[in-house]
Amino acid sequence: MKMYEIIERLGRTERPVISFVGAGGKTSCILELADDWAARGKRVLVTTTVHMERPEILGRTGWIDQPAENIRKALESPGVVIAGSGSETWKKIRGLSEAAYTEAASKAQAVLTEADGSRKFPVKVPGKNEPVIREDTTHILILAGASALGRPLDQVCHRLEYAKKILGPENRPLTGETLGQLLEKGYVEPLKEQYPGRKLAVILNQQDLLEEPEKMKRIIEARMSVPVFLHTREEKKKRIHLILLAAGFSRRFGENKLLYPIKGKSMYLWTMERLRKIQKEGLADSLVVVSQYEEILKEARRQGIFGVKNPHSERGISSSLQIGLEAARSFMGRDTEDYYMFFVADQPFLKKKTVENFLKDFRESGKRIGCMSYRKTPGNPVIFHNSFVPELMELQGDTGGKSVLKRHIDEVFFYETEDPGELEDWDTKKCEQRR
Repeated sequence: MKMYEIIERLGRTERPVISFVGAGGKTSCILELADDWAARGKRVLVTTTVHMERPEILGRTGWIDQPAENIRKALESPGVVIAGSGSETWKKIRGLSEAAYTEAASKAQAVLTEADGSRKFPVKVPGKNEPVIREDTTHILILAGASALGRPLDQVCHRLEYAKKILGPENRPLTGETLGQLLEKGYVEPLKEQYPGRKLAVILNQQDLLEEPEKMKRIIEARMSVPVFLHTREEKKKRIHLILLAAGFSRRFGENKLLYPIKGKSMYLWTMERLRKIQKEGLADSLVVVSQYEEILKEARRQGIFGVKNPHSERGISSSLQIGLEAARSFMGRDTEDYYMFFVADQPFLKKKTVENFLKDFRESGKRIGCMSYRKTPGNPVIFHNSFVPELMELQGDTGGKSVLKRHIDEVFFYETEDPGELEDWDTKKCEQRR
């Protein structure tokens, strides 16, 4: 069931103010509902009373540390406005001040608030002073992720010490019965007492992970005094954006290596033409070429490729990376999951089939960063999920994306190539002697 349908079943008030608590997908459910209502012409304010991910990481525009008047003006037109204040952690935002919230919310036709933290666990039992609910709340939705079922409690539950007060000290696998018991005792009973008259419900998220979702719903609901709804967010379409960096100075090469002929063709053309074929065959959604050289940009335009000039190549590879990234982000979809794959133009022997196999295996890996490698040594190309854009945009000088990769090594998928020559950068003409 979709989020807007759940609200309709519960009874939608004229101006719904909905607090999302629990664990297992609060932010994604908030954005789904916000987007749906915005598409129907509503002005929707999204905020938090605790912490939530920065809008940039979510691939969104946000009004962070903005005057209340600016937020209110943004809510004069239909759409989603994500607003909050800066946090001590750059990946997160905190809530608005009471005065800013009051002014902004007065202009919104619906307010959706992330009112609980879960540290990425699929289930939570609240501790003291949790969740943080505003008095104007009309609905409280308690989320839990189906991925928690069947797994030991200590692997899936945030605030484990409070869960054990309800279920006892034994670390047993979570069942439908025990999940219902946790949510009823941990959330429903205290919330009913503290916020009488509000509409409460439990949402079991990730229903696609269950073999018999309706049966599980009945089991959980039998332990609860509020309705239980099943929900699965539609998977976002993954979009791949290719960015070819062709703006270097070739200082060690002795001449412009990108125009240097390799088997009768300029070096940069080998990679650019292969990437163009990959895009044409539908394996990538866009292709951007960044260069300081008019000859390369002219050829890109001739082939129907979006070429962007870098007027500040002397600032290092970070400037080309960021110019390419800004250009590629113009191809983002409305509700897509975007990845940016960076290539260098001095790898003429990188094969099209190798790139295709890399993309296939990367998609299946579930990782958010990937790179080609030889004997576990990272090489180019490198691909990043949209959530790493803020870090990439902070790079300076001749520092490239690999510095971001190294900070998140646990999230990296390594695609091992058999031929190290495919990943070799032609920094000097000695490379030609080895071919």
